[in-house]
Amino acid sequence: MTFIDTLFGTPISAGLSGVALFAIGLLVKQNRGRRWVLSLSLLLYLRYIVWRALYTLPTDDLTSMIIGGTVYLAELYGLCQFSFFTYQSWSPLDRQPAPITRYPTVDIMVTVVNEPLSLLRQSLIGCLRQDYPRDRFTVYVLDDGHRLEAKTLAAELGCGYLTRPDSPRHAKAGNLNHALRMTDGELIAVFDVDHVPARPFLKETVGFFDDPNVAIVQTPHHFYNPDIFQRNLRVGSQVMNEQALFFRSLQAGRDTHNSAFFAGSGGLLRRKPLEDIGGFQTQTITEDIHTSMNLHAKGYTSCYLNRVLSAGLMPETFEGYLKQRKRWAMGCIQVLLRDNPLTKRGLTFAQRLDYFGSIFYFFFGLPRVICLVAPLASLLFHTPPLHADITLLTLHFFLFYIASALAMRPVTRGSRNPFWSDIYELAMCFALSAVALKALAAPRKERAFEVTPKGQRVKKNTSAELTLAWPHLVTFGLLIGGLVLGIQDLRHGTGDAGLPVSLFWGTANLILLTIAMFVASEQPQGRQAFRLNRDFVGELFMDGSSTPVRILNINESGAALSIEHPVFTAQHTVKLLLTSSQGTIVRLSGRLMRQERTPSGDVIAGVQFIELDDPTTEVIVDKMFGDPASWEKSYRIQPGIADSVRSLLHALASPWKSFTWEQRRMPRVAYETSCRLRTPTVSLAGTLEDMSFTGVRVRVPSIPSESLAGSQLVLPLVTLKVSPVSMTRRHLKTCIHFTVESIERGEHHWRALHNTEWKRA
Repeated sequence: MTFIDTLFGTPISAGLSGVALFAIGLLVKQNRGRRWVLSLSLLLYLRYIVWRALYTLPTDDLTSMIIGGTVYLAELYGLCQFSFFTYQSWSPLDRQPAPITRYPTVDIMVTVVNEPLSLLRQSLIGCLRQDYPRDRFTVYVLDDGHRLEAKTLAAELGCGYLTRPDSPRHAKAGNLNHALRMTDGELIAVFDVDHVPARPFLKETVGFFDDPNVAIVQTPHHFYNPDIFQRNLRVGSQVMNEQALFFRSLQAGRDTHNSAFFAGSGGLLRRKPLEDIGGFQTQTITEDIHTSMNLHAKGYTSCYLNRVLSAGLMPETFEGYLKQRKRWAMGCIQVLLRDNPLTKRGLTFAQRLDYFGSIFYFFFGLPRVICLVAPLASLLFHTPPLHADITLLTLHFFLFYIASALAMRPVTRGSRNPFWSDIYELAMCFALSAVALKALAAPRKERAFEVTPKGQRVKKNTSAELTLAWPHLVTFGLLIGGLVLGIQDLRHGTGDAGLPVSLFWGTANLILLTIAMFVASEQPQGRQAFRLNRDFVGELFMDGSSTPVRILNINESGAALSIEHPVFTAQHTVKLLLTSSQGTIVRLSGRLMRQERTPSGDVIAGVQFIELDDPTTEVIVDKMFGDPASWEKSYRIQPGIADSVRSLLHALASPWKSFTWEQRRMPRVAYETSCRLRTPTVSLAGTLEDMSFTGVRVRVPSIPSESLAGSQLVLPLVTLKVSPVSMTRRHLKTCIHFTVESIERGEHHWRALHNTEWKRA
């Protein structure tokens, strides 16, 4: 037996790998030793790849060699990608805000094309309310949409308005370059129209520019709406935002190498270095990373402040998400082909690796597709992509896979959930494969800059979903068919030697693909605008009494409140009192729209605001975005092995969660009492079974549904005007769900009855 055989195929080898995995698990549990965790995980990955090359590549014929070699190269890509991840995660820099010794002038530029003016208004209010001397910064609207409404809004708020007289060329980069020529501030702060800066943004970032060599200061992108994975799979905050890994972990690691780059929004740049390189770069459609690379090549430095100081919107639809990622992929590949960081003069070795690693990532589509369909070679055509004993494959593959999954949460400081990277990449792999091939086929062709749609109201559109997900559906069908045929071959003993491996591999791919497909199934969005999760106190006034509340989330249209017990008013109108950041009391008029009990026994009430003037709206926007403290709490996660297991369970359960279930606006409590249902034609004795503030369920003898219009429900001391919603038959009786339209008699008793029964429940 050779040394290589001893290293890769004996119990000694298995024992050493088991020790490495145990060490990783122990370090993860204790939340320490990030470099050891990374090193051991990379070592197990490298061991698997070497074993694959030495023992599993098929050599039966030319076809099997081509298929096996292609699959192996796809897996080798994964090792390279994990190596870049290890390098960028090795030693993240954790900066603190630099003190301000002087106050340079700042031009705050908000770029807009045709996005909703409500988003622009929010962003401008956030820009104008900076904790920075008011005479030292100017806010500009950079409008490539040439809209009179945008110009009027800028004038109303006291902002500058800049638009290009000629046809807009070079998209966002051209828009910014035009503004550079029209302004003179020492520093340039850039925000997309959907990104709203918090009050301390300038105060905590400007101090870094005391170093005259600093050209870029970037902050993380924080998103207040769920991404398409969180929303369409209904996993919410159980899974971190898909972009959190880059902004909360990798950028901090790049900062150690002086290669953190401007991310297009939420960053500051010094004017003079920008002018030295000719402004924002227009040769590619990703002006942010290309501009940063040229600044670094000129010898300038960058700083990354890993602190949330602004909040923005993720694309609300799968179509918008793919449009954004395809633009990023195309732009990064353009950078590689036109201004390769590996050969660019002026970059350090570390910067070359970091920039190339960021570009290299966007080639993942092709390897993902190859690994996704690889089992079909064996299942459909009896040509296995690898020859391996299933025990040895389990030993080598799963040891590194489990190790990397365990390492993910602590190494990324909670910003990436284990097992979810596979789902993210499977959802994008077909679209990004096409983009990569298109870019490589025509590297010099000019590509249009497609603006990512934001501020959309999502509606169900099955035809659009099928158009986007058809490659996934076709692959899903092929995997199903392949697995059926493979099981039959296994039962009859007619399959190839690699059939058991391909069956397992195909099953795992089918599970992941199923989850990824549900990402394209849009969950309708009821609200026009998302609410921000907040936590501050307020007071609710109604019917001459007040109740203390906590505001859980809020936007300009409404808020969710936490109260100790349910409240009731016949008109559903309330006054919500808030304290502004300046300490003044603001009264908001609203309607009580829903109430529901939480497992802790408290009540969540929904309020819709009515008749708000502009100053009041500005106060609400400031309450929404002004204080960034609570945003940081969402990233304070203590990762561990149990958390990794929960992440896997969330992934497996997500397709089931993605189905929409109808919920009542006012959950009902059980309350049984005799009643009488009066219709225009009959009067029936019945039994009230449950009730809410807005609806009831009544059991009566059989009655035609057409005779229920204009009904009254008479209870002890209370008379309600009701309208039917649905009817069901049960035990020779009819159960009717009614909506309460108004209270004809006994409003006080109706309110007291509800409050009593809610407390009992």
